[in-house]
Amino acid sequence: MNNKFFINIPVMKEISYPIQIKAGLLSNISWIPKEYKKIVIITDNLVKKMYGIQLKQLLQKKSYEVMIFSFAAGEKSKNIHTFTKIINSMLKCHCGRDTLILALGGGVVGDMSGFISAVYMRGIPYVQIPTTLLAMVDSSVGGKTAIDMIQGKNLIGAFWQPKSVIIDTSCLETLPKKHLINGLIEALKMFLIYDKVNFYFLQKNTEDILNFNKNKLQKIIYQALIIKTSIVSQDEKDNHIRMILNFGHTIGHALEKVSQYKILHGYAVAYGILIEAKISEILKILPKKQFFIIQSIIQRLGFNGGDLKKLNIKEIIKNSKIDKKVHSGKVNYVLIKNIGEVYIDANNHYVHPVLDNIVEKAFYEVCGV
Repeated sequence: MNNKFFINIPVMKEISYPIQIKAGLLSNISWIPKEYKKIVIITDNLVKKMYGIQLKQLLQKKSYEVMIFSFAAGEKSKNIHTFTKIINSMLKCHCGRDTLILALGGGVVGDMSGFISAVYMRGIPYVQIPTTLLAMVDSSVGGKTAIDMIQGKNLIGAFWQPKSVIIDTSCLETLPKKHLINGLIEALKMFLIYDKVNFYFLQKNTEDILNFNKNKLQKIIYQALIIKTSIVSQDEKDNHIRMILNFGHTIGHALEKVSQYKILHGYAVAYGILIEAKISEILKILPKKQFFIIQSIIQRLGFNGGDLKKLNIKEIIKNSKIDKKVHSGKVNYVLIKNIGEVYIDANNHYVHPVLDNIVEKAFYEVCGV
């Protein structure tokens, strides 16, 4: 008897979902899918006060059964304890597979809610409702969900696409400037790896955008999402081209971990962009003139390489080695060739191992040491 046989599972149907970008969407809930009557809003304690309670009341007026679960704002809450607490609360409330989750908040809320949606009863639907610029331009789209572990960031998670993404740009009116900058860095990253034209638009209009010019902010959100959706549609599971979205993140995630998440994600990525662009220059991939252009816009956004002098580069490198981007013990980096273009080698690799001494050299040069 042959003890080997195969199972053939047909390829999943194509995934498609709408992204709506408009002021006032939170006060008009026509975007809620009609087939769900039980809704769980997952949010943090700050967003709950600003938008969560009002959204719950609006849904209840429309005869939805609504629960709201919140946790302390910040990356430190994106852990197994918060995850388990919300799961237990949902089980106590008898939430079934016909429950819809609304992820109302920034990237931490979106990541947590998405992961809960991915694993609760083997998968239930959710809608991303980002309230920060960072979540609007990046984490709300693409289906990456995760929680952090003591060892590092986003180490436990799943790919789980939302039913839709609802971006109410009026939420930006209450956003502190530091969080505007936090999100703007992710948009800048998108343009650096994929879109030279909008990089120069951002460079030219930095002051207007930092002063909350609505039209220019909406253009930045839209253009960043055009890039993100284009890349994700080619590579949902992060196996090839989607890797380029990690530019600035190898160092950025390590910086977050070293600072015990006191450095905001976008801020850590800003320093990561500086160092990883400098690595690209040292390796003679990025022209020196283009590095100075990148350095200039990063500085205009308030980031000076000299601020890194108080950090230990060896500790940063050590933490970079506890990361999803490590293969065969080597840390991989996205390297940039030109503004708007990443480096792809002759073997069509999007990420590349870099020696520790090169990373150290880049760090010290960025610091001005």
